[in-house]
Amino acid sequence: KKEANQRSLCNLEIKPWESDQDLMELFAKIKRTVVMDGLKWSENCALVDVAFGIKKLVLTAVISLNLSMDAIIEEMTEETFVDEIQSMQMTSMSLL
Repeated sequence: KKEANQRSLCNLEIKPWESDQDLMELFAKIKRTVVMDGLKWSENCALVDVAFGIKKLVLTAVISLNLSMDAIIEEMTEETFVDEIQSMQMTSMSLL
C-alpha cells in the first residue's frame, strides 16, 4: 500500500445552538466553506433527535492521514461556525 493513499473515515455529530436552526443549510454551508485537499464530506447527512425539539446533524468525512480531524473540528467550532455550532465531536474513526 502506498502511504499517500491512506485515508480515515470519520463519523461526526454536530449539535446546534437553537432548535429552529436549519441543519440542512448548515450542512450545505459546511461543505461549501470547509474545503481543503484531502477532505471529502459525505453526500448526505442524517438528523437525529436529541431532546426538547433539538436535532443533531450526523455526517461522515473522509480525510487523508496528513490532516487532523481534531484540528478541523476546533477551527469549525471556535472560528468558522462559532455562532452556529454548539458542539461537534467525532464519534468514531476508521482507516480505509
